Amino acid sequence: MSDLLQIYERLEGITLEEFKEKVQEKIKSMGELCDERTAAMLVAHDLGMDVAPKTPAVKIGEISPDMKNVSFVGKVVDVYEPREFTREDGALGRVANILVSDETGSIRVALWDELADLVKVDELKMGQIVRINGYVKEGYTGIEVSIGRGGSLEFVEGEDIAIKTHKIHEIKAGMNGINVIGKVLDVAEMRTFTREDGTEGCVCSLTIGDETGKIRTVLWGDDAKDVKFAPGDVVEIKNGYSKEGYGGVEIHVGARSSIKKSDEKVEYSERITKIGDIGVNETCDVIGVVTEIDGKREFTRSDGSPGKVANIRIADETGGIRVVLWGEHADLVDDMRIGAKLKIVDGYAKAGWGGEVELNVGKRGTIIMEEKNDTKPGDQ
Repeated sequence: MSDLLQIYERLEGITLEEFKEKVQEKIKSMGELCDERTAAMLVAHDLGMDVAPKTPAVKIGEISPDMKNVSFVGKVVDVYEPREFTREDGALGRVANILVSDETGSIRVALWDELADLVKVDELKMGQIVRINGYVKEGYTGIEVSIGRGGSLEFVEGEDIAIKTHKIHEIKAGMNGINVIGKVLDVAEMRTFTREDGTEGCVCSLTIGDETGKIRTVLWGDDAKDVKFAPGDVVEIKNGYSKEGYGGVEIHVGARSSIKKSDEKVEYSERITKIGDIGVNETCDVIGVVTEIDGKREFTRSDGSPGKVANIRIADETGGIRVVLWGEHADLVDDMRIGAKLKIVDGYAKAGWGGEVELNVGKRGTIIMEEKNDTKPGDQ
């Protein structure tokens, strides 16, 4: 039985001839860019009929790399521009990517050839509910689902799908479709930059937290120009993406993302890491007592700008660690004393000389001098 007849058998209130005629009209209206099967599904969708098969579907969060073929229902939360490419045999191919989400997670779906044309002619849009039948594969940012000749994309009418809200500790580098609610802990100043094409852009960052942790959030463009948030506000981010930044994973709010104030209640409690538990390539908050002060020195960066750095050592009951203070933080050693109690927020731990872990405090870090005493370096 042909694909067209399989779809028609699930419909009511229309004759086969009428259905075939509408299918041909749909193909013509799309500029001959879709095949008969895709056009038949679109016609059924236009008629308000659910042609989704009644086979069980998995949740997106259940999809794993060892699955070969998978079926699931989700909401389209992002649509990327299609692109053309030339196959090895010289034939022209097309591919478009969409991001599909449900209450358990998000996954990228690759649409090939005729299905990619649905994006090109604006038949496939954000907010639509779709049933995906495809095969699982490893992509650049994790597992994804690809719809080839043996797969399908079908529109589902008459239902909506809740989208997963992430906790901060769940966010890893390379994720898309991030939805998170967090309390604003601090707001950095906006800065401007010049793009490669000579145009000017702007960027700003927030740190947000929930009961599971905190994370830096980067705002671009208009979101960065007119930041309306202050420490203590609760914000909701939709359709963000994550990447590895200096100091750990960051959420980015781009052109397809949104951020707004929320009335949700979010609890955040600061987590202090013991010095003995600090690992390489992680951002942490630490409290310790100053045990050594190495002084401050100035230097010239590769771009000719001046810089300054100072080294100290702090300790708690679990051990000690070298702390490198950059920029204005280095000036703190002018008034620092052995025995002073410091709180370091957002220090970045990395491997230093000899492989020893050291804590770096730069623009994104904060140092709070909680206690001072009158003992100067060298007095003991």
